[in-house]
Amino acid sequence: MKKKNLFLHTPPGTKPLYMEEALLRNTIERKLCSYFERWSYQPVEPPMIDYFDIYTPFLTERQQKGSIRFVDRDGNLVLLRNDITLFAAKALAVRMGSRSSDEKFKYYYCGQIMRSREKDAPEEYYQIGCEIVSKQFTHEEFEILCLLLESAKYLGVPDFRLHIGDISFYNALLKDCSERTEILTAIRKCDLPLLHELVNNAELSDEIKNDLLLSAHFIGNTNELKALKLSSSGKKALEPLLHLVSSLEKAGYGDYMTIDLSELPDLDYYNGIVFNVYAAGAEMPLVSGGRYDLLFKELGQEKSAVGFSYWLYPLEKVLHDKLELDNCGENVKISKSNFVDDFQKAIKEITAGKKVQLNYE
Repeated sequence: MKKKNLFLHTPPGTKPLYMEEALLRNTIERKLCSYFERWSYQPVEPPMIDYFDIYTPFLTERQQKGSIRFVDRDGNLVLLRNDITLFAAKALAVRMGSRSSDEKFKYYYCGQIMRSREKDAPEEYYQIGCEIVSKQFTHEEFEILCLLLESAKYLGVPDFRLHIGDISFYNALLKDCSERTEILTAIRKCDLPLLHELVNNAELSDEIKNDLLLSAHFIGNTNELKALKLSSSGKKALEPLLHLVSSLEKAGYGDYMTIDLSELPDLDYYNGIVFNVYAAGAEMPLVSGGRYDLLFKELGQEKSAVGFSYWLYPLEKVLHDKLELDNCGENVKISKSNFVDDFQKAIKEITAGKKVQLNYE
């Protein structure tokens, strides 16, 4: 591309923000971060680059290929941040080496990542999220989902819906199945013809095959899930999810949730609940999250972990005419002859916490 064209364009997948766009993002960020702090979550800032080899166990071949890597001046292969949860977990695991093993960590973050999804070229995303990491969980999954649902209501997200599934259910059914990865991918992509072919050809009992085919189609509430004609082992594997969702329904969140057993992660470190939040007018989920103990196990820590991330691009799309943006201030006239005194008056207003708009003669 010619130099002039390079000046006029940015690389594929990146998007500069101008004026009102940047103000909207800053407004969302301030509202979410201050709200998370009310729940006693502390901020963290993971590095933007890290050594690539550390993260290869958690990335699929496609994700590795789509990541941005380069060699530093010492000859090490480094990775541009493609997942804040990964980078934050690694930083936290290092810190845990010198801290009490019983300490609970509750933190939030906001920042950019570069990630390849379905396209070949990596794309720039912006995330704001919360995580809980602890030695042993009691009601932390309930807490993180309450925080998610309440924060979406606090932002004023219109017509949102939490879809929740559980990868541990399928892990229990497919623990000895060599086609596990292919079957889970077919379920996640809702490729039902391929799923039927894989399941029918797999060395599984008829009960397990029936459980897989019934659950892959399932979207509904707790009563409908309880009525699903699963095997005894299938019903037992769903008990943790049913208990969690029933508790959320008891807390008044039933109208915001759907059990969706096709909700599965595309990253390998999840081992429990997996969820996404959808809203009308957004072509991708507003929020993604789940339980990811396996990540810390791989990092040398026996910890439980759960969290979620807001994706800012689709969130901004549904909130662009919902949030009141404070882009106006009190007019202060700056005269030609007395501009020093006028500036001093404006500074006093600003020091007092007011927003001002300077108007020159």
